Amino acid sequence: MFGQNKIVCIAGKNQCSIDFLKYISSKISKNNILVLPNKNDLGKDDWQPSLRKYALKNEFKITNISNLYKIKNLIFISIEYENIIKVNKFFSKELFNFHFSLLPKYRGCHTNFFQILNGEKNSGVTLHKIDNGIDTGPIINQIKFRININTNAYENYFILMKNSVRLLKKNFNNILQNKYITRKQKINKGSYFSKKSVNYKTMKVFNINEIDAIHFNKIKAFIFPPFQLPILNKKKVKNIQYLKKKFKIYYD
Repeated sequence: MFGQNKIVCIAGKNQCSIDFLKYISSKISKNNILVLPNKNDLGKDDWQPSLRKYALKNEFKITNISNLYKIKNLIFISIEYENIIKVNKFFSKELFNFHFSLLPKYRGCHTNFFQILNGEKNSGVTLHKIDNGIDTGPIINQIKFRININTNAYENYFILMKNSVRLLKKNFNNILQNKYITRKQKINKGSYFSKKSVNYKTMKVFNINEIDAIHFNKIKAFIFPPFQLPILNKKKVKNIQYLKKKFKIYYD
């Protein structure tokens, strides 16, 4: 196996983090793997499986962030991890993040939402080094894919997760052997959104007589059944599609 002297930590949540853990444990010894679940992961499956539950069931060692700071041979991999990483606290500089956009566009939060809202024709996942900024570190690799006109935010999230696993498999050996190449981001050509940039409770309500392209994208962006559905003229919308040059609405 590669990486006999490396300690790899998977930090994050949801099915993609479990798929990361499955793949990495096929490449290096389980004894060299640590797991850092998000704080709100209480070990129970919800609309997504629990990383903590999977790790405990399969006897992976769960850690906390402070224990990672002093590990010299650490490879830290963030996939949907909740906290901003303070790189100066780490002895290791091999800190990586998988971000659900084509950086430098859509740095920060709500990346999937804003891509659908803005009617982006393409989306993707970016592997980058973590620096002191928010998703500003140098890029290692990206996977780009086309967004179907009728893809809503919920559907696109699963596509993003799937492509994050593809990107890991494509790059993990190079990360492990320190053979990756980076390129600096052009931050001035990108965009950033904070946690407070969306209020899902108040912004999901639409009172309109006719759907146009802008409202079509807005409604698709709010379709995420585990958390909310958009409300159109007092009715919950579970899906909307553009078919034969007409908007078809599916109510809950």
